[in-house]
Amino acid sequence: MTEQAGRILWKKHRDELPLSVTESFDPRIEPSPGTPQSVTDRVETARETLDPDGTATTVLRALRAESSEMLSYDDLSRELGLSEENRRQVALKLDRDLELAERIDYPGAGRGLSLRKAGLEYLETVDSEIGRQQRLPSVTSPPNPSDNSRVNPHAHEGEGEDSRPTQPQGDRPADEAEAIASTVEYVPKHIQPVYLDTPSSEAARTAAKNGEIALVDTPTQELKGRDGENDHRVMGWSYDDDREELTVSATYKNPPQYATCIARALASRWTWDRVLTEDVIEEIFSEHSRRILSDARNIGGISHERYEDPALFIEFYQQQEERLCKRTRELAYDEFTDESAKRSEITQFAKGLAGSIVQLLDLAEIDLSREVRIPELRRNFSSPQRRKDLCKTLAHSCAIESLYGHHVTYRHLYEQRDDHRDVAMDLAVDARDPFGELVGSLVVVGPNVTDLEDELRSMLRSPGELHDDAPEIAVRIPIRTSATRSGIARTVRRLCERKRLEPTRESVSLFHGFVSSAYDVARAMHYGLEREDRRREIHVDEVRRSLAHLDPDRLLATTDVNSSMQKALSVLLGADRPLSGAEIARRAGITTQSFRDNREGFVAADLLCEVPEGWRLSLSFADERYDSDVLPWFFVDEPADRAFLPSLDLRTPMDVLYEFATSLVDDPARFGDPDDVFCWGFSLPPDLDLNDPEAIGDHRRAALAALSDEWPWLRSILPVIEAACESPEPDPTSDPVVMGPTVTQQPLPQPAGG
Repeated sequence: MTEQAGRILWKKHRDELPLSVTESFDPRIEPSPGTPQSVTDRVETARETLDPDGTATTVLRALRAESSEMLSYDDLSRELGLSEENRRQVALKLDRDLELAERIDYPGAGRGLSLRKAGLEYLETVDSEIGRQQRLPSVTSPPNPSDNSRVNPHAHEGEGEDSRPTQPQGDRPADEAEAIASTVEYVPKHIQPVYLDTPSSEAARTAAKNGEIALVDTPTQELKGRDGENDHRVMGWSYDDDREELTVSATYKNPPQYATCIARALASRWTWDRVLTEDVIEEIFSEHSRRILSDARNIGGISHERYEDPALFIEFYQQQEERLCKRTRELAYDEFTDESAKRSEITQFAKGLAGSIVQLLDLAEIDLSREVRIPELRRNFSSPQRRKDLCKTLAHSCAIESLYGHHVTYRHLYEQRDDHRDVAMDLAVDARDPFGELVGSLVVVGPNVTDLEDELRSMLRSPGELHDDAPEIAVRIPIRTSATRSGIARTVRRLCERKRLEPTRESVSLFHGFVSSAYDVARAMHYGLEREDRRREIHVDEVRRSLAHLDPDRLLATTDVNSSMQKALSVLLGADRPLSGAEIARRAGITTQSFRDNREGFVAADLLCEVPEGWRLSLSFADERYDSDVLPWFFVDEPADRAFLPSLDLRTPMDVLYEFATSLVDDPARFGDPDDVFCWGFSLPPDLDLNDPEAIGDHRRAALAALSDEWPWLRSILPVIEAACESPEPDPTSDPVVMGPTVTQQPLPQPAGG
C-alpha cells in the first residue's frame, strides 16, 4: 500500500479499519513508532511484562477475535466480566504503558480499545512459543453473563485460573466470569439464544410478581445476536442459580416469530444443562404420576420409556426444539400453497413446546419471568389488526400457561377439540376458591406500551371461545402499568445485593421519585455502582451518581419537565461540586436562559439550591457522606424549623405542599377563603366520610390538580415529593383481569394472619 493511499484510509476509514492496519499512517505520531524495530521492542517488553494467561492478554485476544479488531468498553465488560476499575487499569496499561492497543472513540458506543500492530504480533509470538493456536475450551453449559455473549474464535484453550479477569464485572459471580471467558467458538446453523443483560433480567424479575403482567413504558431495543447486531429473531436467556429464577426474552414482531423465540429460549440447551437437569426431571417424575403430568399438566412426550429415563425425555425435547427450527427454516426457504396455514402450524407448535416447559419449571419450583420487547409500538403497530394480533398472542399464551391446581386452564375452558378434552383429568372445583393463576410473570416493555392496556385486558378476558362444558373456574391476572414503590424497592434491594450494599428508605424514595420504571433503576445502579468489599448501606451520593448514568430524558420522564432542565439535572447529578449556571449550561448543551427559566420549581421545593460556589442539588456529595446526609427537607424525619410537620411515616404530599404554601403565598387571607384552593385544598370537607378512602383520595386529587394550576412547576417535581412521603408498606393490589367465565363462587375470607 502506498503512503498516500494509507493516509486516505486513515483519514476517512480509521473508525472502520483495524488500528493494526492504519497505525503506521497516523499523522499524529512520529514515523518511529511504526517501524519494525519499534514494534519488536514493544513485543519484547510485553513478553517480559504480561502473563500469557492473564487479563491483559485475554483482552488482546478478545480484540483480535473481532474482524474490526476493536471493542467498546461495554462489550469488553460483557464478554470478559471486567469491573469498571479493572477495565480502566487494563486499558491504561495496554495503551499508555505498552502501546499494544489504543483507547479510541468507539462508533456509537462511547470509548473502546483497538488492537495495535504490536499487540497483534505479541499474540502471534505467544501463540508460537506455546506451540499451538490458542483457543478457549468448549463448554456445554456456560453460566449467565450480564450481557449478550459474542463469538471469540481466537481465545485461549486450557487456561489456568489466572487466565480469567482477576475481578469479575461488578456484581457478577466468579464462575459466571469464567464461563464467559470460556465460551466456545460457535458457527450457528440458525439464530442462537444469547444471555440477557443484568439490568434487563433484574428489572423483568421485579417489574411484575408471579401471576402478574406489567406494561413498562421505557426505551428498549431488539436483542443483539452473537454477531453483535440487533436482530428480532434473537431470544434472550438468564438464570439466577441462588434464587432459582429463569428469565426469557424476545422481541415481538408477529405471532409465529414471537412464539418461536420464546419457545426456543425456554427449550435451549442452557435450560436443560442448568435448570431442568436430569436430576430435576427425575425428581419431578418421582413426585408426580405420568397421568398428572400428561393429562392434567399437558406435558407432551411422556412415554413410558421417557418417564423411566429422564435423559431420553430431555433428548426428546431437544429434538422438538430442532423440529421447530426446521419448520421455521422451511417457512423461510420453501414455497407453500398456504403460507398462512404454515405460520399457524409453527405458532401452535411453538406454544405447545413453551407450555410444556413452563409446566416443568412450575413443578420444579422455578420462578419464571417472560420479557416481551416492543421497541417501536406506535410506529410498527399503528394498524388495529396488528395490535389485536399482538394482544391475542399474549392472551392465548397466558391461557395455555395458567393453572388451576395441577390443571391447565386452557384445556378445560377453551379447548374445542373433543379428543383433547376427553383425555384430560377430571377437574374438581373448590367452591372456597375457584380461581387459578398465571404461571410466572409477563413483562411487556417498550415506549408507550401502556397504550395496550385496554386491548390486552379485553383479550385476556376471553382468549378463546368457551366450550359448552367449561367448569366454573377463572384466572385472576393483575396488570400493572406504573412502577409501584414495592416494585422499585425490590429492584433496589436486588441490585444492592449484587453490589454488597444495603438499601435505605431514602435510596428507594429517591430512585422512585426521579425515575419511572424498574428498568431505569436497574440500569442506573448496575452501571453507576461498584461492588463493595464489605456489606454496608448505600449512601445518598451513590444514588445521585447512579442517576447520572441514565439518559437525561429518563429523569422525571412521566412529568412535563422541560428537556433542558432534564439535561441540567443530569449534569448536576453527576457533578462532585457546585457549578455555576454558565458551567451547567455548557456541560448540558443548553442556554443559561433556559436553565434560569426552568429551575423555579426545583428551587421552591429545595431540590436545587444556590450556594456561594454556584448551584447544587440538595443531595450529598461524596465528601459529605459521613456527615449528616444532605437531602431536601421533606425527606427528613424531623427537619429543622418545621416543628408542626408530621413525622415521615405520617406525612402526606399535602403536608409538604402546605409548607410550600406558607412560604410562597403572600396574602394570608387566601388561607381563610373557602373558595380558594389554599383553604379547601388543605382541609377535608365537613361532610366527607372519613371512613371512605376513595372519597378522601378524590378530594386530594382535586386539590393537587388545583395547586398544579396555581403552580405549573409543581407538575415537574410532584413525583419526588410523593415518593418521599410514601410509606414503605405493600402496594395495594392492582385491578385484575378475570380470564374465563363469570364465577358466582367466591373465595372465603381469610382470618387475619391466616
